[in-house]
Amino acid sequence: MQRSALRFPGTHRVTKLLAGGKVAIYWYRHRGGPLLIRFEGETLGAAHRAEADGKIQLAAAIAAPVAAAPRAAVLKSLVILYRASPEFKKLADTTRFQWGRWLDEIVSTFGDFPLEGMKAKGVRSRFKRWRDSRADKPRTADYGMQVLRRLLAFGLDEELIDVNPVADIKSIYRANRADQIVEPGELASILGNATHEAALAISLAAETGMRRGDLVALKWEHVLGNRIEFTTGKSRGRTHVTVPLTSAALAIIAKLRVRREDFIKCGRVPHATVLLTRKGTAWRQNSLTQAFDRARTPLGITKHLHDLRGTAVTRWVAAGFSHQEIARFVGWEVSKVESIIRRYVDGDLISRAAISRLEREGNAS
Repeated sequence: MQRSALRFPGTHRVTKLLAGGKVAIYWYRHRGGPLLIRFEGETLGAAHRAEADGKIQLAAAIAAPVAAAPRAAVLKSLVILYRASPEFKKLADTTRFQWGRWLDEIVSTFGDFPLEGMKAKGVRSRFKRWRDSRADKPRTADYGMQVLRRLLAFGLDEELIDVNPVADIKSIYRANRADQIVEPGELASILGNATHEAALAISLAAETGMRRGDLVALKWEHVLGNRIEFTTGKSRGRTHVTVPLTSAALAIIAKLRVRREDFIKCGRVPHATVLLTRKGTAWRQNSLTQAFDRARTPLGITKHLHDLRGTAVTRWVAAGFSHQEIARFVGWEVSKVESIIRRYVDGDLISRAAISRLEREGNAS
């Protein structure tokens, strides 16, 4: 393919085939940045000639001073700047999607609020009333406040506001899921009430403690004998996780292999993921949660899919794994393992397991 002889370091050049067969060449100030100029031709060669003829205009566009980012005067302007910031763009895709919905809500409710009014008396209580309007769903209410807090912290860092009035507002949800692990009896009941495909997915979640997003994205290349290895999507690939496969987990993996082979024998090509729906397609995150809820709700069980993480962690702590090992299994930071275990793990259950282990060791000696 013919290449352009023009070189402008730092700029970004893109060639596109347009509807009707024409070719366009776009020059951007930088990758992901604003468009500087566009050249078009009936063919690629014609587009290159137009580009060559317009090199003076291109150079002038590049040399033109970059307009300074507007100082945000109202909260809506701050939201626009935050969405365009590297901080927001580096968030995981699912987090960026959820935060985007809350940013839309913030604009809808407070979009015209002047930023210079952040220090005014009554602003803090106004934001608290917004949060408390969802007090019947405390985790949802706190999530919205979390996004607002981060947005205003960004404004403070950028020197667009002088104070963050919600910086130290406490959460209204008190999360202690130590008594919210899915107990063995509950798990058995849920599995008995789930579809075959959902039961396999739920069982694997209980044995591995994997996040929902990592479960549905799990591929066979990640299953390595007696372990699963992958980089967790929650960290945008920065955290490597190694999950040991118990005998129960290996039995589930074997069933999933057979399920995949059944699809192939029927002439159907299943998705590349380990977990498959009845149709041989990959699970969606929300669909897996809904399948779990459909199985547990009629039984009067109020646990959530993510409570299966506590189920797995409890088993590992009871088995005597160290905090460092568990951090490796579930992708947590070692510095946070103790506090997270206190949050998720039933202390009495761990104590009973430890006593039982000591008794076994005593009898063995």
